Amino acid sequence: MNKVTTSEAVVALGNQGLQGGWVISNAGSITFTHSLQSQLPAIQEAGAGWVRIGFRLGDCYQDWINPGCNGTTALYQYDQMIQDVQTRGLQILGLINNESWSGGSSLWTANNAEIAGGNGDNDYMRALSLNAAVVLARHYAGKITTWEIWNEPNVGGSTIYPSNFAWLLRHVYEDTRQAGLSGLTFISGGITSLQDSRNRITSASSGADYLTQTYQQGQRYAQWDTIKVTYGSYPLDGIGQHIYIDGFARTSSQKISTCLSYIRNAYVAFEGAATTKKSTITEVGWSTQNVSESIQATNLRTAYTQFQQTPYVNHAYWFNIQDVPEANLYFGLQTSDGTHKPSFSTYQQYAHY
Repeated sequence: MNKVTTSEAVVALGNQGLQGGWVISNAGSITFTHSLQSQLPAIQEAGAGWVRIGFRLGDCYQDWINPGCNGTTALYQYDQMIQDVQTRGLQILGLINNESWSGGSSLWTANNAEIAGGNGDNDYMRALSLNAAVVLARHYAGKITTWEIWNEPNVGGSTIYPSNFAWLLRHVYEDTRQAGLSGLTFISGGITSLQDSRNRITSASSGADYLTQTYQQGQRYAQWDTIKVTYGSYPLDGIGQHIYIDGFARTSSQKISTCLSYIRNAYVAFEGAATTKKSTITEVGWSTQNVSESIQATNLRTAYTQFQQTPYVNHAYWFNIQDVPEANLYFGLQTSDGTHKPSFSTYQQYAHY
């Protein structure tokens, strides 16, 4: 491993992405250990052309426009970071999710069609769209044009029912246009691809079934067909996907391809074979708690080689630039002190395809 200081020259920016740390802490500060601000030099040095930024309020703020616990607004804090990111020439994928508007799973999933017998719409989804998506898209108009809506809707602590997800996508697509905002690209929140209990990648474990159900519930309950007639598209311009397979082993190009194909086939079934919509890999990574640093680098090479060879993959965001031990995250291209893992130089080789 090689320790490289941030004073060294950075490489040319590529067209691939990286994920960094939080922009603001729960106390509302942008200066803290493993913050995005502290990681930007390494992201630039790695050769990324894009950075995925989560828009989170944390504990300090109740909304985006009113002062929080430190007397500033969340927008003010983010403005400083966005300026720094763009000064470095990096483009931004903005993530709007459950951290962008306060609430809990009971609010996110209220009135779902699958269990509760509703239609999937609820107050939380409407509020998230108007008070976060519209506010942020308007404020950063001309600076951020690509937004990802929700994060991992099919697994973990951010799970929502397909009917809820369908309504959220509709609200954001419709509300931003009614607010007079144009030229925006909305990517459906990263649907997570995993393996099942028998170590197989299936239509269910890949998230393809969830995406299919989102389209179906969108058509049935959220008037997606009407949205398509009105705006020329279902309410998503691209499909986000997270790939977390072979977490304890060396992966293969075939397995990566299988994950990609399942999700692709799911949206093509509704969009048509001639669709120009693509998959964006908004997260992919392997933790060096579970695999060696050498295997992490090898898996990165395998994954990005397959992405490069797949014409419907837009670009991919490695999760993430640096280990964060306090969050038990060891997916970084660097250790927590900035020491490069072998995957750092491997990423540099694939950042420019």
